[in-house]
Amino acid sequence: MELSAYRNIGNIEKVAFSQDAEPLNFDLAGITAVKLLVNGEQIPATVTGEKRNVVAIRTGQITLRPGTYDGFLVVFSEDFPTGEVIAGPGSVVDLTVRVFL
Repeated sequence: MELSAYRNIGNIEKVAFSQDAEPLNFDLAGITAVKLLVNGEQIPATVTGEKRNVVAIRTGQITLRPGTYDGFLVVFSEDFPTGEVIAGPGSVVDLTVRVFL
């Protein structure tokens, strides 16, 4: 998966998640926070959507130079208070972030 980031622009990237062919409800899964980590930067994300399975990220908050970076989508819960990677290099879902402008 690739996310686009236009620095200082308000674009929102949305990613829908499923498990066993069903929407993955982050609320029911006990997820308390979601962050995108890119080259040392942390961008908070929000969970949205009718089925609470969509992660919305304001990628324009990234301040990195234009280029392609590995990204890590991390979820936090009572079971994983320091976070669990659900997308990123080496996980089931590979994640790259392309920064423009």
